[in-house]
Amino acid sequence: MASGEFETRESAMKKKLRRHATGYLLSALLLFSGLATLFIVLRKTWPVVSQTNNSFSVFWASLLAEKLYLFPGVEFELSHFFILSIVMLISALVVFGLSRQWLPLGLRDSIVECPFCRKHWRTSPDKALGICPHCRQLVHPKLVNG
Repeated sequence: MASGEFETRESAMKKKLRRHATGYLLSALLLFSGLATLFIVLRKTWPVVSQTNNSFSVFWASLLAEKLYLFPGVEFELSHFFILSIVMLISALVVFGLSRQWLPLGLRDSIVECPFCRKHWRTSPDKALGICPHCRQLVHPKLVNG
């Protein structure tokens, strides 16, 4: 037999994707605010950066030198906004990734019946052989309720 023909139980099992709408909404808000903040930073530094040949070092120098005044008496450096935008973009990706969850199907317990004593018990339906807890015989339980 060729390698790869055997599948593990986990890979053969069907899975369902569960999406959390609040996680999607929060990641969209973080993404939008991170991009808006990054746009503000790039807009403030673009006139200085576009006029030089060494744009990377001038960009970093202007991040540290320029200040942004939001309210009277409150000033922030552009580097703070740049770091904030990067953190918001990374947080958006993390929240988006965590708002998706793969759930395996078929692991729910079901009610089965013993063919000898006709008594019922709850077990996993994917077990082919099992010991009846009532008559203690090795049986192939019959699925009563899926």
